[in-house]
Amino acid sequence: MPAAKPFLLAKMTWPEAKALLTETDIAIIPVGSTEQHGPALPLDTDAFEAEQFAQAVAERLWPKVKTIVTPLVSYGVSPHHMPFAGTVTLRAETLIDLIVDIGLSLAKHGVKKIVVMNSHGGNTPALSIALRKLHDAGLWCVQIAWWEIVADLVKQTFMPPYFHADDMETSVAWSLGQRVLEDKRVDEPGREPIPGYTRATMFAEAPNFSPVADMTAYTDSGTIGFAKQADRTKGKKVAEAAVDRIAAFLEQAAVLGKGVDAPQRKRRS
Repeated sequence: MPAAKPFLLAKMTWPEAKALLTETDIAIIPVGSTEQHGPALPLDTDAFEAEQFAQAVAERLWPKVKTIVTPLVSYGVSPHHMPFAGTVTLRAETLIDLIVDIGLSLAKHGVKKIVVMNSHGGNTPALSIALRKLHDAGLWCVQIAWWEIVADLVKQTFMPPYFHADDMETSVAWSLGQRVLEDKRVDEPGREPIPGYTRATMFAEAPNFSPVADMTAYTDSGTIGFAKQADRTKGKKVAEAAVDRIAAFLEQAAVLGKGVDAPQRKRRS
């Protein structure tokens, strides 16, 4: 059998993990979701992207900056996608507790820096709270969303709006090796429940409000954007830029946080 990638925590024995943790104090936790992505992309698209980006960044950094990549957190906060079959959602509180427990466990073994590689926008508020808790416990923490790192290239490369299962997401997922049902791709720009004020795009200019609503308020197919315009070449260019930029950032971050003590859990009385 081929040797496992040297940064995958789940593929290590405990002595191997112990040895690597004497050489590094950085762990990447990929976090995605299991939710609808229109008729052409699988339910695991966010999870797939998170894992692929986490591993690609770790591979780019290795061995100059050794990192650990934890097993994927494949469920996220997705209640707005529940009208579409197959979606599974966590409560925000569940995701917060899960990330805190993972982070504190890693810290017990010597990890001082937690990098969450998030590929689902609905996770962002819960992850921010979780990382704040870990920061307060003594860890250096950062949450990374690949599309934010390459927002300039997204606007140059893909057809707007930029939202869900669209030109951008389909192209990038496709370039990473995700299954895409080419003949099922649809173009649906998305509705504006309140025209002029509730635009379905992550880069909307003011005035733009974010009402609490299900995705069915914006789309019938689950796609918001132009998936028929997607292609692997465009996706590869942006995905590679994201890996380059994230790796460059983490290379600098690797020198931070020296001497931070591992946090300890308080016992409940």
